[in-house]
Amino acid sequence: MAAAAIIDSIQSLPKNWNPSGGLHIATIDRIFQCAQGAQVTAETGCGKSTLALSHASRQHIIFTCEAGPGEDPQTHSLNVVRKSALLNAAACRFVIGRTQQTLPAFNFNAAFDLVLLDGPHGYPFPELEYYFFYPHIKPGGWLVIDDVHIPTVARMVDVLKGDAMFSFEYAVRTTAFLRRTSAPTFPPLGDHWWEQNYNRRHLLSIRHVALAHRPKVLALGLARRLGLIK
Repeated sequence: MAAAAIIDSIQSLPKNWNPSGGLHIATIDRIFQCAQGAQVTAETGCGKSTLALSHASRQHIIFTCEAGPGEDPQTHSLNVVRKSALLNAAACRFVIGRTQQTLPAFNFNAAFDLVLLDGPHGYPFPELEYYFFYPHIKPGGWLVIDDVHIPTVARMVDVLKGDAMFSFEYAVRTTAFLRRTSAPTFPPLGDHWWEQNYNRRHLLSIRHVALAHRPKVLALGLARRLGLIK
């Protein structure tokens, strides 16, 4: 199916196709464009984005969960996606369970061209998902984060905007698109918080305030930690 036809078919789905809501078609279209020709992609959560990515990527891995208490299994997003004639099931691998449990246990043996984070949004779960994915995103690959209107998710994106590993490219409605740079991967088992630009930026602000109020010891200590003086 041609790219335009895939997006048009997704746009033609009824408004109540996924009772839990879903991404705007403009966002899905941009995700599809970013992932076209990809070897491996992944997402947390599932919905219309799953339909699109199943056609854009040779292998798409979906980390999602089944219906919970009080949810109708027949109308739950996982069941709706799996039954859809628009799903390219041959390209999909579903990893079922809560991402707080499935991601730590998953064998990450491939590099990703695109990762979409759209699973649980309560703090610190988006950060947890990011932690397990970020070492495996290819240079030039995409990290897509949905629901940046949620304050804690917006803060995570703000941190990543300053990270050497990512370049913030744009936002489509409430979804942020970041590109993996060629910078070395931040050690997932290290610390080095003082090397992260978000921390450096805020500590520099603190240093300026400290200098203005003359607590010399504090200011010098911060400056040394930042490597500004020896």
